[in-house]
Amino acid sequence: MSIGCRTGRLASITVSRSLHFIRKRSLVVAGKCTRPFSRSSTPSLNQIRTSRFMTMHNDNRLWNPRSGIRFSPIAKATVTYPQLDVARFLFGSSFGGASSKRPRHDTPTDREDGVDQKESLPKDLSGTPLFDTSRSMASPEQEGKQQPVEGPLINDEPQKSSTPEIEPPVTPLDFNISHEAFYSARKSPRGSPGSFWSHKLYQSTASDGTIEKVKVHYCTSKDTMERVCKTHFIGEKVLGFDLEWMVYAKSTDGPRAFVSVIQLASPSHIAIFHLARFPKDDFVAPSFKRIMEDSTVSKAGVSIKGDCARIKTSLGIETKGIFELSHLYRLVKHSFDGRTELINRKLVALATQVNDYLHLPLYKEESVRSSNWSLPLSERQILYSAADAYAGVQLYHVLEAKRMALVPTPPRPYFAEENRPIRIAEAIVASEAEAEADMDAEELLPVEEIMAAVPVPKAKAGTQPALRIPSVAVESSKKSLPSQTSQPKPKDPRIVAAEVQISNYYRSATTTTAKAKQSSLRAYYIWHGNDNLTPEGVAGVMRDPPLKVNTVVTYILDAITTGGLPYNKARLEGEILRSLPQETLRLPRYERLVLACRGTP
Repeated sequence: MSIGCRTGRLASITVSRSLHFIRKRSLVVAGKCTRPFSRSSTPSLNQIRTSRFMTMHNDNRLWNPRSGIRFSPIAKATVTYPQLDVARFLFGSSFGGASSKRPRHDTPTDREDGVDQKESLPKDLSGTPLFDTSRSMASPEQEGKQQPVEGPLINDEPQKSSTPEIEPPVTPLDFNISHEAFYSARKSPRGSPGSFWSHKLYQSTASDGTIEKVKVHYCTSKDTMERVCKTHFIGEKVLGFDLEWMVYAKSTDGPRAFVSVIQLASPSHIAIFHLARFPKDDFVAPSFKRIMEDSTVSKAGVSIKGDCARIKTSLGIETKGIFELSHLYRLVKHSFDGRTELINRKLVALATQVNDYLHLPLYKEESVRSSNWSLPLSERQILYSAADAYAGVQLYHVLEAKRMALVPTPPRPYFAEENRPIRIAEAIVASEAEAEADMDAEELLPVEEIMAAVPVPKAKAGTQPALRIPSVAVESSKKSLPSQTSQPKPKDPRIVAAEVQISNYYRSATTTTAKAKQSSLRAYYIWHGNDNLTPEGVAGVMRDPPLKVNTVVTYILDAITTGGLPYNKARLEGEILRSLPQETLRLPRYERLVLACRGTP
C-alpha cells in the first residue's frame, strides 16, 4: 500500500474515531441523559457545537448537570467548605459521594473547553447578573469569623434570671440555716412537707466539722421543766416564746385547757412544756418563773402580750421583757422603704414575717392549730409548736441585724408591757394610729388569724362612738398620699346594729352575771340578727379581709354559753355545731348546748 493511501487510511480512522467519540457523548438535561447521537447518522456541525457548549467546564457553562441553569460564575477565590453535593440536595440525583471527589472523565478540562472565563452571561437590562451564588457559603478563611445575621439571635445558653437569687438569712448566732437545706426547701413543690420553714433546717458546725442540730425537749412534768430551764435557758438574753391552748377554752377551765402547752426556744434548744399532761396541778417550775419575770431577758413572739396575759391569769406569772416582733418588723421594713407612716404597733402575722425575712413559708395547718392539745402530742403537733417558738428567736436576730444596718440606726422598740410608741431614727416618734386591741380580744384571737387589713382611720375630733369595738389590723398594702385626707368608710349597718345591742347588753348585765367578751358579742349579734348570714358571711362583715370561720364559730358559741343569749336550735345545729369536731362537742361546757339541739351529746 502506498504511503499516501496509508496516510489517508489513518486520517480516515482518526476521523471515524472522533465521530464515534462524539456519538457516545450524551446530552445532559437537568442531570439526566438523553439518547445518544444516532449511530447511523453523522452529526452535523450544529450538533457538535451544541454538544460542546453543553459540556463546558462547570465553572463557566450555563448548564450544569449538578445545579441546572446558572447565570453567574462561581468565584474561584471562594472555596466552599465543607464541599457539598448541591445537586443531591436540590434534585435528589445520585451525584456526589466518593465519586464526586474524583475528576469526571466525561467532562473536559478548561483547556479542552477552550471557552474564555470572561464569556458573557445572561444579565438584566441594567447589565447586572441576575443572581450571584458566590456568597452562598462561607469559605474556610471566613469560618472562624462571626458572620452578621439579620433578626434576633437564639442563644442556647441557659438564661440567667434578672431577679437576684434570694440568699439564706444569716445571723451572728452559731445556729443558722444551711445553704443546701434552704435551697432544697425553696425548690420543693409548693405546699409539700419539704417546702416549709422549720427548726430542722438549722444547724451549727464546729471547727472540727462536727454538725449539731437544734434539740427539742418534750416535758410532761414540773421536774423535767425545771431541769431543762436550768440547763438550757438560764443565761440566755433572747428567747422565743409561744403558747398553745384548747381552741374553746376559757380561763375558768383551768391551766390544762387555757394554757395547754408552753414553748420556749433558744438558738440551740426548744422546750415544749405540756402542762395538760403534768401529773399534778403544780405547773410552775422555779427556773421558768425566774426567766419569765426577768426584764433583762427578751421573750420574743407575735401577739405575745396576749400570751403573757394567759399565763398571768392561769399561773400567776408577771412576765417582763415582752418583745413584740411586729414592732421590730414594722420598724425595719418601713424605715428601709421610707413609708414611716406605717410604723406603728399593729400586729403582723408570724407567717408573714417568716415568709418576708426567713424566705420560706411557715406551716399553719388549721387542723393542727385547732387540734386537741390535752392529749399526748403527735409528731405534727410537736413540729408545729416547736417551729412557732423557734421562729421567734431567729426572727429577732435577723430583724435586729437589719435594724443595726440602717443609716441612721433607729432605736430598738420598747418592751410591749411599757405601752410606748415606736421610735424612728433622728428622734422622730411614730404616731399611734390606733391603740392596741384590748386584752380580751388578744386572748381570743390567735396569731394565725391576724391577717393584713387597712388601718382604721381615727374618728374626727369631738365625736365619740357609743361603744368602741377593738380591732387588730396590720399594714395597708398601699401608701397613703400626704396631700390626701383619708375619709373613714361608712360602717356596715349590721355592725352598727350589733354595737347598739352590745351596749344594751352591758347596761343590763349585773355585777354577778358572767359577761361575754365584746368580740364574741359582736359576732353573735351580727349572726343572730341576720338569718341570711352564715358564719362565713359574718367573718366578711366583721373584717376585711375576713376572719377565719373557725374564729367566728368560737365567738358565737362563747356568747351563747357565757352570756346565756338566745338562739335558734335548727340554725345553731346546721351552721355551728356541725362544723365542730366530735371531741369538741363532748366537752362539758358544750354538753347542755348539744343536748338542747340534738337531744344527745
